[in-house]
Amino acid sequence: MIRLRLDVDDLSRVTLALPGPYCELAVSAQVIQQPRSTFRRLHRAGRTRHIPARARQLLDLVPASGGIPDFLIPESAGSLDEALDVVQSTHPARLQAELTELPWTQGPPPWVRDLAQGRVAALKYLGQSMRIYHDNVLAPLWPGIRRAMSFEMKRRAWQLATQGVAVVLNTLHTGIRWRQSALEVDGPFHAEVDLGGRGLRLMPSIWTRPGVARSWSETTLVYPMPADCWTHSERATAGHDEALRGLLGSTRTRVLRTLTVEHTTSGLAGALGISPASASMHAATLRTTGLVTSRRDGQAVYHAVTALGQAVLAAAAEGG
Repeated sequence: MIRLRLDVDDLSRVTLALPGPYCELAVSAQVIQQPRSTFRRLHRAGRTRHIPARARQLLDLVPASGGIPDFLIPESAGSLDEALDVVQSTHPARLQAELTELPWTQGPPPWVRDLAQGRVAALKYLGQSMRIYHDNVLAPLWPGIRRAMSFEMKRRAWQLATQGVAVVLNTLHTGIRWRQSALEVDGPFHAEVDLGGRGLRLMPSIWTRPGVARSWSETTLVYPMPADCWTHSERATAGHDEALRGLLGSTRTRVLRTLTVEHTTSGLAGALGISPASASMHAATLRTTGLVTSRRDGQAVYHAVTALGQAVLAAAAEGG
């Protein structure tokens, strides 16, 4: 258990924040291995049910339960390339320390032993695995996850305003308790942490247990997103997409939702289970209407939703 001691200054600096897809990437690689997790259920119900063999290499580093190597969870990144650059720039001493802590039953695979030594080829291999996993597993589900998290954030903000911070802290999760000026967080590690006026950031997650990110620039309490948030998102998505499909068509609606996270043409194709030529055509059509923007980086073309595209998605969500 971790005990976080909060004084008056800390309580006045309690904030809410949404995670980005890249700090949830390794987390999702853990929960997809858990039979009862909502993320696993949604993945298995989707169009791309399988995990590519190349992406499964990421699971070598992420056990089905317990801790996840911190270097796989960048605090913030504006793009997948930036996130992978952060991960691949991890100091060899940190790689060695965090990989050694994993509960190996038969010892790590050869490529992981190379990774622990900071070898460039192994780091490149890891980056490729993370990219393939992102494009084929996490990205197709991220728009729904984002809507569920936004619902949770709105609810917590209202609760904070009307009931106060103590009620918020005591209702985040059964493994989190506010007692005698300290926040107790159940987990496999034991520590006493005095926040010393720095404040605390609260962040919902697809993770199935609470945790504290102490190595980030802001001490962050990560807590599992409540089940009703997932239900709300699934119901809302069905209604919102019906309206959008009438405007854009079925495939372009899926393209627009998927591109709330930047994708390459091939990544978009993989996420939606369509050909690269079809993905390029649909992205080009949406680009001509101002809903999507594209940029070239070397031989790859990256696509993402514009502010107008976000407004269209938001209007559908509000029934406008």
